[in-house]
Amino acid sequence: MKKFASVIFVLVAALPLTGIPQAVAQESFPNRPITMVMGWSAGGMGDNMLRMLTHGMSKELDQQPIIVVNKPGAAGLLGLDVVMKAKPDGYTLGFSVSSNYLISQFVRKLPEDLLQESTQIACFFDYQFGLVVRSDAPWKTWNEFKEYAKQNPGKVNYATAGVGTTQHIAFERVAEKEGIKWTHVPYKGGNDTVQALVGGHIDAAIQGPADIIGFLRDGRLRMLLALNDKRWDSVPNAPDMGEAGYDFSAFSLGCIHGPKAMPESIRSKLEAAVEKTVKDPAFVEKAKTLEVPVIFMGGREYTKTLQDRAEGFRKIISTLGLQE
Repeated sequence: MKKFASVIFVLVAALPLTGIPQAVAQESFPNRPITMVMGWSAGGMGDNMLRMLTHGMSKELDQQPIIVVNKPGAAGLLGLDVVMKAKPDGYTLGFSVSSNYLISQFVRKLPEDLLQESTQIACFFDYQFGLVVRSDAPWKTWNEFKEYAKQNPGKVNYATAGVGTTQHIAFERVAEKEGIKWTHVPYKGGNDTVQALVGGHIDAAIQGPADIIGFLRDGRLRMLLALNDKRWDSVPNAPDMGEAGYDFSAFSLGCIHGPKAMPESIRSKLEAAVEKTVKDPAFVEKAKTLEVPVIFMGGREYTKTLQDRAEGFRKIISTLGLQE
């Protein structure tokens, strides 16, 4: 009997090496702070929205802190690299945009497929982009800007938050359609881009509401074109892409991802935290002050959306000759 009891004791003692305690550990997630990697500089629209989201997510995740760490560079790819190399335990997450998966990996020769190396958790807002110039610029309308660029090849430059961003691709498609030659100047984030414009270092910039709305309101900047499917409520005089004569626009969603092979129990818990946060009326109202459309798309649906669109973007980038 003693021998039998000893065997049972050994088996019970060995249980931590089995899958049972691992499941328990996953169920107790999170039990320590989470790091959220932001691949752009602080102060931009994505950064502001992410910090709002993590504040709400923390409440849904047992009040565990979510620490945002900025790793700007390469249109967000530096931040993605940090997350892809992390353990898939849910404690290192990242912010990404659709262009990382639909554009950047076709523009650059990367050693891995970014979508396969990531676990998509959820999307929480839809990017809007506006082409802005300084208020003392000679162009009062989109048509004036476009015609000047046509008549002065190579003289106009514009900035975005990096090569391979959706606004970069959309504006180069405009150039192809119109027969325009202008110069793209990449920066590490929206705040850097707008500061360069206000400082007179570039002619124009394409950024989102959170980056430019304050400058529009105080009269330092003028918006000429909304690179989306509809006009901005706050800038009703700037036409959208369809009104300007284009059958394309800048598609980009702000989303949360983790490393590949993340357990579904953890992924789904994080997804639920995002959903509860973005459906909170307080979050929606605060996003409205930044003029950012709030959405919710689960990780699986978003993955399928990226897969469905990937080939079309690859062809566009090849046609434009934007591969590095």
